[in-house]
Amino acid sequence: MPACAAHYQFGQDVLHRLDEHWKSCALAHKREYDIGLQGPDPFFYYKPYRRNEVVRYGEERHGLPACRMFVPILEKVHEGAALSYMMGLICHYSLDKTCHPYVFAHCKTIDQHEQMESAFDRQILSARGWTEPRYLCLNPDGLDYPAMASLWPGMDGETLRKCVKSQRRLIRLLDYKRVLKVCQTVINKPGRFTAMSLPSCVPGNQAEHVRHLDALYRKALEECPELIRAACESMGKKPVSCRGFEQNYKGEPAPGQDGAATVTP
Repeated sequence: MPACAAHYQFGQDVLHRLDEHWKSCALAHKREYDIGLQGPDPFFYYKPYRRNEVVRYGEERHGLPACRMFVPILEKVHEGAALSYMMGLICHYSLDKTCHPYVFAHCKTIDQHEQMESAFDRQILSARGWTEPRYLCLNPDGLDYPAMASLWPGMDGETLRKCVKSQRRLIRLLDYKRVLKVCQTVINKPGRFTAMSLPSCVPGNQAEHVRHLDALYRKALEECPELIRAACESMGKKPVSCRGFEQNYKGEPAPGQDGAATVTP
């Protein structure tokens, strides 16, 4: 949470708030930056009809304190596609950690969670006058997958490529409801993905939630540029600062973190 369109639009809005140097770094490999905006989410789309090691990998990354993920990344100085991708990953984390506490407080089931994020995607699309399908914000072609995968321990470029392509393919399917219904019947899991499909308008029971998420989106937008700047400027330095990365993607604080933690490798 949020879903793909919200994360994509958030990253575009963040670009306008970055100083010229870091903005140019993101734009130098804009397509890798755009995929980075999806964070670890593409791993959830790897053969999503059954649990597997790649899906579990994504779940583990969402559950870890972000410092456990970003400190190894920031130990090295990244350039080119890897840097742009890293900046996108930070955007994803910033929006997730800000929105998730509200989402988990108001959703008792995964279906409710998915319905809320789909409603927020609809709000994002409608408010900005998007008329094209949301899957188009995911372009898997011609990317430097080895550079991107280098930021994920134990992950290879080819697997990451398959994840991104699968994410685009499934999101496209999700928004064709008749086809989705047939596919769910074929795999004998009726209704499994229906909550993730994009509604034609924000449902009435989601309107208040969407208003709260809009406010949280703006809060994350205020905070994210500084998070990116501080992270990028700390690359290669020791000790590695965890400031801003104390929570996991669910917005849960790591035990013992006070907002100013450092890690010395």
